[in-house]
Formats: sequence, C-alpha cells, structure tokens
Amino acid sequence: MANSYFSFKQFTIWQDQAAMKVTTDACLFGAWVSRQMQRQAQPTSLRIADVGAGTGLLSPMIHQKNPTSSIEALEIDPPTAEQARSNIAKASAEKQLSVVTTNVTNFLPAAPYDIIVSNPPFYQDDLKATAQKRNWAFHNETLSLAQLFSFIAVNLHSRGYFFLLVPARREKEVEELIRSAELTLIEKIKVRTAAQHPAHRLLLAGQRKKTEEMQTSKRIDEKEICITNAVGTYSHEFTELLKDYYLAL
Repeated sequence: MANSYFSFKQFTIWQDQAAMKVTTDACLFGAWVSRQMQRQAQPTSLRIADVGAGTGLLSPMIHQKNPTSSIEALEIDPPTAEQARSNIAKASAEKQLSVVTTNVTNFLPAAPYDIIVSNPPFYQDDLKATAQKRNWAFHNETLSLAQLFSFIAVNLHSRGYFFLLVPARREKEVEELIRSAELTLIEKIKVRTAAQHPAHRLLLAGQRKKTEEMQTSKRIDEKEICITNAVGTYSHEFTELLKDYYLAL
C-alpha cells in the first residue's frame, strides 16, 4: 500500500485522496522538465499549464527551479484537485501556483501557455480499474492522447514548448499525433529501470512546427537514461536530476 505522503527536500506531497500516487517516473519527469525549461525556454516569468495535475507533484517541482513563473494545474477529479491545492498551500506557493478543477477538453484558458506539461492517462489497453477515479487517472476515458495534443495545439504559444511523459509502447502513436497536430518533436529520452531492461517510458520535448520545417525533416535529439546502475543504486544521471529534490540524495 502506498504511503499517504511523499516528502521532498522543500515540500511534501500528500496523496491519500488521489488515484495517481507519486512515482519514480513522475519525479524524474518533473526534474527533467525543470532543467529543460532552463535550457530551452530561458524562463523569466513564464505561463505554464500542468494538464492532469493529480496531487500537484509537477507544479512545486517546476516552481522550485523557476520561482517567478505561474502555473495552472488542471485536474478533473475534485478530491484530487483539492489535495493538490492543499499541497501547494503547504509549500507556500499559492502566489505562483493555482489549481483549476476542470475537464480540459472544455477548458478555455485566459491566454496561451508558454509551457504545457503532462503526465497523461496512458493505460489505454489495460484492464479497467473498479474505482472510477482510477479509471480517470490511468485510462484515456476523460482525456485521450488525441485530445491532449488538440489542447496543446490550440493553447500553446507560438514560441512555446510542451513536455510529456508517455509509455514507450505508444511511441509511434504519439509521434503520429504530434505530426497531425502540426507540432514537432525536438527531444526524446528513453527511460529504462536498468541498462538490461527495455525502455518503459519516454520523456518528450516539442514545440510548434515552424514554417520552414514543413518541408524539411528536423533530426530529433534522442538519448537514454537508466534509473539505476549496475549495482542497483541510482545512476549518476538520475542523481544529478533529482539531487535537489530527493531527501536521500
């Protein structure tokens, strides 16, 4: 049984009201997005959306490294959204972070976002859970990948970036949806639990397709990261990303 909370160096995520608990993959994603924002977007005061925010894990992780940016955490499940608000309040981040209880397929933001991040519902073909909120968290019943990319295409600023955590087994589907939405993928990292294991997740970075790229294919920067090393401890790459967050690092 998962713990009711997960403590980081600068904040704690309570999760007893949410179907989607804190995972190693999600923590890796949050730390990677924070670094990518500093590299790609050169952030000052950016406007950010966290689509399918759950307990609000990604928002305080991003805020820790980008404290002047504003983040709207969008979450469909009311109890989960309320827990995200509580987590953000306990982190003393209410001025920059807000939670909106909404179905993003019907949500109209006040202005385009500079950054859109999402760890979307992805267990499309797996056995449905009994509890409805677990279905919401793990399946694309309320937000399909196609709808997610539609939201990104409509609401991302012309010079903005999107960052996603998706299952490796849906790689081809996701890349086709990116093309169909007239977006472009600029970086893809395959995540392995260990070097001998197949990739199970993808970290994706992209942006709007530029006019000159319509006719010319741009090479995607492809990399890999292993969570653990040969002796079973956290790898150097993982440690470098999470050392400012994890209590044990």
